[in-house]
Amino acid sequence: MRLRSSGIFFSFSYFAVLQEDVYKKEYGGERFKYTFIALIAERGVNALIAFLGVCCLGGSGLTIPHRDIFVSGVSQMLAMAGSNEALRYVSYPTQVLGKSCKMVPVMAGGLVLGGKRYSIFEYLQVVLITLGVCVFNLMGKKKKGGEDSSLGLLLISFSLVMDAVTGGLQDKVKKRTKELNPHAGEKPVPTMHESMLWTNFSGFLVAVALAGATGQLTHGVAFCVRHPEVVRAIMVYSLASAVGQNFIYYTITQFNALVLTTVTTVRKIFTTVYSVFRNPENSLSNGQWGGCALVFAGLLLDIVAS
Repeated sequence: MRLRSSGIFFSFSYFAVLQEDVYKKEYGGERFKYTFIALIAERGVNALIAFLGVCCLGGSGLTIPHRDIFVSGVSQMLAMAGSNEALRYVSYPTQVLGKSCKMVPVMAGGLVLGGKRYSIFEYLQVVLITLGVCVFNLMGKKKKGGEDSSLGLLLISFSLVMDAVTGGLQDKVKKRTKELNPHAGEKPVPTMHESMLWTNFSGFLVAVALAGATGQLTHGVAFCVRHPEVVRAIMVYSLASAVGQNFIYYTITQFNALVLTTVTTVRKIFTTVYSVFRNPENSLSNGQWGGCALVFAGLLLDIVAS
């Protein structure tokens, strides 16, 4: 578990730094604003790596609930689209700490859609982390360039709703797989590469459709032709995402969505702190550091419970 957590931590920390550069950096006086183009690349690379994994390592031989996995892939892609698009309207620390509330919707999704049950320690952990995030947002410093926009905060909220759906559906996939394979043992699950393949492939298809419907496909490709350096940045962070997703889907298949969310939340907090030191414009107030401390306290509670 430590190895998988470290893999998620380092690969997605690097992914997040490159993602911030793609959306915040200017390219010839322009900024990249074609979220679905980035998602086509990221989901496509992930699906390709997963396909190679299935070809090389083999599948589970199980009857897989493709429809449930497909729907979870769409909701996961929409969650990421909302989160990425929010970077155009809010600071990076606000986006990351807002997404750190993800444990609440994931827990709710697990209860409603996945039929999960949680311990008192898990509820306390979620309360502490959510409180820390609220303190962080309320105690934020005023920025010279203006506050985080309402649209950006709305996009983060939309992303969290999609996280709830995704988390519940991921737990539901496990239950459905067991129902479809009653003679396959106590815990039949698709391989990590099978889950990764079908989840990302569905997200890729929907991203292509949405890019075409919104005009991002033509305008985004034109932007990339004008500024090929953004293509390199997107491809590198897509590869970082693919490495991280190998660890993520191992964690999902062996544990549950809430465990995965705890690991990724730790990564986001460290990435936020790194972003502050990396970019002085993202400085935090004393109150915000207190909010981060509450988040860490919630995470430490999980260690004590274990």
